[in-house]
Amino acid sequence: MTPLRLVLPICAAAFAASVSSALAWATARTSVIAELAQRHLSPAARAKLKELIGATYLAAISSWVDDYKFTPEGKSTYRWHFVDIDIERSTYDAALDCKDINNQGTCIVQGFPAAIAILKDESSSKGDRLRALRLVVHLVGDLEQPLHASERNGDQGGNKLHVVLHAKRSDGTAYTKTSTFHSMWDDSLVDLQAYSWRSYADALDANPLPVVEMPPYDEARIGAWANDTHALGIKAYQLLPPGTPDHTDTSHPVDINNDYAIAIKPDLGRELAKGAARLKAILDDALGGS
Repeated sequence: MTPLRLVLPICAAAFAASVSSALAWATARTSVIAELAQRHLSPAARAKLKELIGATYLAAISSWVDDYKFTPEGKSTYRWHFVDIDIERSTYDAALDCKDINNQGTCIVQGFPAAIAILKDESSSKGDRLRALRLVVHLVGDLEQPLHASERNGDQGGNKLHVVLHAKRSDGTAYTKTSTFHSMWDDSLVDLQAYSWRSYADALDANPLPVVEMPPYDEARIGAWANDTHALGIKAYQLLPPGTPDHTDTSHPVDINNDYAIAIKPDLGRELAKGAARLKAILDDALGGS
């Protein structure tokens, strides 16, 4: 397992500055999951969380590590954000899917448990546990995004496939956005459901969070979760228009219509709720909840 490369604890001023700007670029997906999980934490976990982040919302720190992975200190966590399982295979294979390339870490199946372990270790410094918390919150969201656990013919989880989504919001208004197929799943499909991620969180919160697996949250458990998400990744590719090429450039995006958004809407809601339930369970366990 690739060790979590830690740096000096973050000073309070630097942390406050990063939190104030985080909401501007946190993805809708990770924000929904973080918000729902925080609402349902056990009292004990909520108290321990406050010791780490004060009155800050988890959604505000949910995407910090997307910048961290591009820093010298965070380089070894770059590949922790995904596991590229080709859709021709149904399950994760560590030998094929979890290699350390260019000292950028292995994959989310091995990196995620490493972050959880540090968060759970009360002998770790507050700075190290805070950094681990940021990783944990973000990586849950990544693990529930099907294109973070799937790829097709080396397209890097849809990052090499450019699309234009022509769809309708829940109120019937038109929605058009050009992006990669990966980004469409990161943000656009969530954006369609409501005019703000918090409103979507409210809608999902009308139902109880699903029951999820108990600890330990180790490599075997995370591998099983990756397989679960990969199954939806296979479906995500199957729903593309017939004849969609493996790769396209920005000049030749693939048109995707509202039928796609309708077809995946139930899956999308289930994945977000499942991610929130898993994050709650991990934090309850790591921070002393019950």
